[in-house]
Amino acid sequence: MLKRSWLLGICPGLLGLAIGVATMLVFHSSHFIPPLKVIGDVVNSYTLQDLKGIGKPVRITFQGTRYRAVKLADVIEKADPAPNISQLYLVGADGFVSAVKVDSIDDCFIAYTSKNGWEAVNLKHPVNSNVKLLTEIVVVSNGDTGDFAFNVISQDSNLAQITPGKLLTGSLKQYLNPEGKAVVQNNGKDYESQVFTRCRIFKLSDLIPVKDGEAFLVMGEKGECSMADNRSCFEVKDNYVNCLQPETRTVLEKVKGVIVRPPAASIMDVYYDTEHYLNGGDKLLVAALDGLAYNQYRYAASKGYAPFLKNSGKVIKASGVYPLEINVGLAALLTGQTAGENGILASNDQRLKAPSIFAEANRLNKKTLYLEADRKRLETEIQPVSVTDQDADGNSDDELYQTAMDNLDKGYDLIVLRFHDIDSAGQRYGNLAQPTMRTISAADKYLQQIIDKWTGKVIITGNQGTRSSRLNGGKGQFTNDNMFVPYWRFQ
Repeated sequence: MLKRSWLLGICPGLLGLAIGVATMLVFHSSHFIPPLKVIGDVVNSYTLQDLKGIGKPVRITFQGTRYRAVKLADVIEKADPAPNISQLYLVGADGFVSAVKVDSIDDCFIAYTSKNGWEAVNLKHPVNSNVKLLTEIVVVSNGDTGDFAFNVISQDSNLAQITPGKLLTGSLKQYLNPEGKAVVQNNGKDYESQVFTRCRIFKLSDLIPVKDGEAFLVMGEKGECSMADNRSCFEVKDNYVNCLQPETRTVLEKVKGVIVRPPAASIMDVYYDTEHYLNGGDKLLVAALDGLAYNQYRYAASKGYAPFLKNSGKVIKASGVYPLEINVGLAALLTGQTAGENGILASNDQRLKAPSIFAEANRLNKKTLYLEADRKRLETEIQPVSVTDQDADGNSDDELYQTAMDNLDKGYDLIVLRFHDIDSAGQRYGNLAQPTMRTISAADKYLQQIIDKWTGKVIITGNQGTRSSRLNGGKGQFTNDNMFVPYWRFQ
């Protein structure tokens, strides 16, 4: 997280007036072309300061005035908009805003003149859509927004999903953020000047009911995590949301989602529980089930697909980590740290920047075995054994099970097993489909026989997996179904 000063509130009306007057003055400078920002639900928010690189400029005439302009559609396309964009908001320096539908911008253009600055020239729209002194174009999507949404969930449900574009066109408070201060002395008197940047913010309570002092867990797109409460604010900046925290005066950038009333347990507890057992002299078996989320497990248990796990002690709901990739979840449970700390942010990342539980096992001189029913995913302190699909039946958990059974009585202090077929089936058929349920049933039977033979402690956890199939709502969705995993401790 980056250190930043906290915000000072001022009157939004006076702030808007001051900025508007200043902007209109610089618009009339013959030596300066003011910026026009394209923001909201776009991958690449950018600032337009000339017409270069925005399609082919054309000559148009509107109400007797000739313009050199580019198509509004080309301006938006350069920003790589989110799926299903529906509306554009054209924002003028004087606060005037015009909304146009995306499906009707074929004859809409953006031009620059010394008199009116950046100007919307819409040939077939009502005249009030032709905003002058443009400062922003806000892109707003409608429908499936993929990775663009700011999400709020609880352990039980999805509470809110809203995009930066919709936030920017809603009721945001405006504040000045102090960026620096300078003091000079003349004739024995101090003269002070302070520089601010304008912030547009909202509180979580603006989206959902939040009790005073109620804690929530904030997660960034690069795996950062931070606890906060309703004293914290969220800043909408261009095409993403930041979390501003008054107590620590810090910023968590590019927030992906918020978990209200998060569970006490986390997938990262695997590391700390393993460390506890090993330091206590216990033998331990850890089983990680790729692709198994908490709600998915509860569904399987209710349908009779996981009788052993259902009847083998209390299952704990544990929060997962973001991003939603197998490597990311695996690294978190092996290191006890988030993606931002352990360095594993994507499916092709392999080199850990934090020690794993295998380093602790080596320090304690523990005999360790690491078996994976998939290709090698991470570089750890020990070499894993990757078990392949030797019978060519499309599954490898059965080979993992047999290899584990062959090694349970060979004096290992720590055995880590990574099952993979649940994730593979979920990607192919859907998380609740019958073929996926059958892989859960098979894993349940394998675990029962392994644990019956094992003489030490046992930890079992789901690992979120990639969750990116077209059948499960799109890649990376920060939802109640995806962000929690089941967790068991067998004494």
